[in-house]
Amino acid sequence: MQKKELVEYKKKWFKFIGYEPHNGQLKLHFPEKEARFTVAICGRRWGKSVSASVEAEIMATQPKKRVWIVAPTYNGSEKIFREVWHHLIIEKDMPTRRASYKDQYIEFEWGSTFEGKSADKPDSLVGEGLDLLILDEAAFIDKIDGIWAAASQTLSTGGGCIALSTPNGVGNWFHKQWVQAEDGTNQF
Repeated sequence: MQKKELVEYKKKWFKFIGYEPHNGQLKLHFPEKEARFTVAICGRRWGKSVSASVEAEIMATQPKKRVWIVAPTYNGSEKIFREVWHHLIIEKDMPTRRASYKDQYIEFEWGSTFEGKSADKPDSLVGEGLDLLILDEAAFIDKIDGIWAAASQTLSTGGGCIALSTPNGVGNWFHKQWVQAEDGTNQF
């Protein structure tokens, strides 16, 4: 999808699900600079899970897309998975080939999949190419350098990543990515 088409699709999607993002969330959905990777440090109750779930829905409702949410634990990935499940399965009754809330897995009839994953099992992060990887509470993922090394391989075909978290001090991988993004030196 071209950038202009994607912007229009997002606006229609927001209306379809009744989502009214605040100014900070709008920056996440419509970044000033085009980039494959987004880093967002946000306070508690900012709406990280909601905005990330909307980005996941936008990608997963397009044909033949793969989306993962990776959090420090499997229970942690459930926050965003729950939002997507509620919108797409419960509210909108989107047609699926296979869907399991317990397994955090949805495969839609148009060939797209959405999965919740845990960073505490890095072996589970090796797989086919992804179109979108969401790293939730990235500042709290243990050994994230290794996790990123495994997960980033799934993005080698051009997929994007949204890494978002509440702050967890300075000097960690996530904070370094944010600082580099701010000063334009990010290699993420």
